[in-house]
Amino acid sequence: MIIKKCLGCGAVLQTEYENKAGFIPNLTEESCICKRCFRMKHYNELPKIVATNEDYEKVIDAVVKKNVLFVYIVDIFSFKTTFHPLMINRLKGKDVILVANKVDVLPRSVNKDHIVEWMSKECQKASFSPLAIGIASAKRGDFMNEFIATIDLARRGRDVYFVGCANVGKSSLINKLLRYTTNKDTDTIATSLIPGTTLNEIRISYFIDNCFLVDTPGLINKEDILNQILPVSYKKIIPNIELKPVTYQITDGNSIFLGGLASLSFSCKDMTSVTVYVSRTLYLHRTKTNRVEELYQNQLGKLLVPPTLDEVKNIEYEERKFFIEGKKDLWFSGFGFVQIIGKTSVSVKYIKNTEVYLTNAIIG
Repeated sequence: MIIKKCLGCGAVLQTEYENKAGFIPNLTEESCICKRCFRMKHYNELPKIVATNEDYEKVIDAVVKKNVLFVYIVDIFSFKTTFHPLMINRLKGKDVILVANKVDVLPRSVNKDHIVEWMSKECQKASFSPLAIGIASAKRGDFMNEFIATIDLARRGRDVYFVGCANVGKSSLINKLLRYTTNKDTDTIATSLIPGTTLNEIRISYFIDNCFLVDTPGLINKEDILNQILPVSYKKIIPNIELKPVTYQITDGNSIFLGGLASLSFSCKDMTSVTVYVSRTLYLHRTKTNRVEELYQNQLGKLLVPPTLDEVKNIEYEERKFFIEGKKDLWFSGFGFVQIIGKTSVSVKYIKNTEVYLTNAIIG
């Protein structure tokens, strides 16, 4: 019996169970894409069946035993959460190219060499030694020549496995690479904003020596904001065009809302410069700190969106205080960061079970 897999998500094609992965009404010799992926591709329908971390770990545990080249994709916009300890630990000692995708969302004025230097320092902190570190854009195709050349140098007659967290753009980057180097004018692999779209390995014959490009399911970061909200809010949170940073000169007793996802309240003697790097569609609101709780009570899901009113009832918040001196970035898992220059304490209220953390400045 020949087992056929969906070219869009990697699931084994089957005709019996419509609500399970790989369902296709009629399985023929020409069959290549399941109903789920067909509807995603032609109707922009969000997938109801997604991969779990258990699915992912089974795949990656088998993969790391192979003599292959790994392309570890991270999201430059959410670097710290996609540069994940589980991934790093499994890939230590392997041949790895580390690539930060979505560089297109950063302002064009950002020095790209500085970004690579910053990533290199983060690798050193984690005792992680990739063969090469680079940046790319699955959307615009930025640095695609360099990306392909690096793979060719490092591959040495082996398959190339794309690995990483969910929603970093592994599938999108493979699609862009295939379009860039072949005559394909449509995507090969299914993509969506929903974490867990790729369900299993997808092997694509690509190299002249009959080796494969291989897409894998993404590790789901449980502390990512996308796991706390509904898909209706995803497009407001995930940037798809170049960021337009918003800068505030903050004095003591001022606060900034990042939609209803988080608020930052400042206590400082001197004026502090605060630049917000989030999607243009995420509503920002500056206010006095003594009005913060009132706004949470009366405007969450109304003025302060996302979350929507439907999401608010299932969301809880927690608070954490940071002390900042110099130039630092305060990151919010899954939707952006705030660069702070000065000496201040910041009380951050954010959605429970998401991650907030401080790093050295990535820009400038």
